[in-house]
Amino acid sequence: MFKKELLYLFYGRPAYRRNWDGEATSNLGYARICFIFREDVAQMASRIFPFDSGGFERFKHAFHDTLEIGDFEVDPSVSPRQVIAAFYDDFVGYYWMKPTQGRTFPLSQNVAESYYKLITGNLKEQFDDRCAAIEVQLEQPLPLADKVLAVIGPNQMFDDDTLMKQLKAWGAEPRGYKLPTLFNPAEIGGRLVDEVERFLLEKGYL
Repeated sequence: MFKKELLYLFYGRPAYRRNWDGEATSNLGYARICFIFREDVAQMASRIFPFDSGGFERFKHAFHDTLEIGDFEVDPSVSPRQVIAAFYDDFVGYYWMKPTQGRTFPLSQNVAESYYKLITGNLKEQFDDRCAAIEVQLEQPLPLADKVLAVIGPNQMFDDDTLMKQLKAWGAEPRGYKLPTLFNPAEIGGRLVDEVERFLLEKGYL
């Protein structure tokens, strides 16, 4: 869409998912993992959107047909926390997709009104949580040393000595979740959400 190499991150919660049309697998390569980065990584953004830009073709049918994806782009100098403050009571509300209720916007703010209707579910179209996950795009490389707070994945991956040495070099904390020998990748997203919440609570971010 943007015709350049970009690094796509979601701010504050694990919203990424890949398509999975198969059944159960024992291949750990398909297990979901999550990197939790330091807050200052968002300050490196070249572009910010209040939703998953890759899903705009689905979202745009909820908006007036004169609105394009560029209308929703957030100035990179604006912190994602400012976007959250505009539509949620607090960060917890953002994490669990519970926007402030009863907000109204003047006609001149039709972009904000359209986005608010999208995240409150006041539309006939149905979308997943990526419609309310703030996307941070980086154009420059992101060195991982001292930028990764934690890596979340299945317990089995942290039995790998080489991987653990790499996490130590980054200064990242390993956080595991239980995964059976056979699992369906499409059904384990909730484990990441719960483990990320646990980490954020323990560290005082929530």
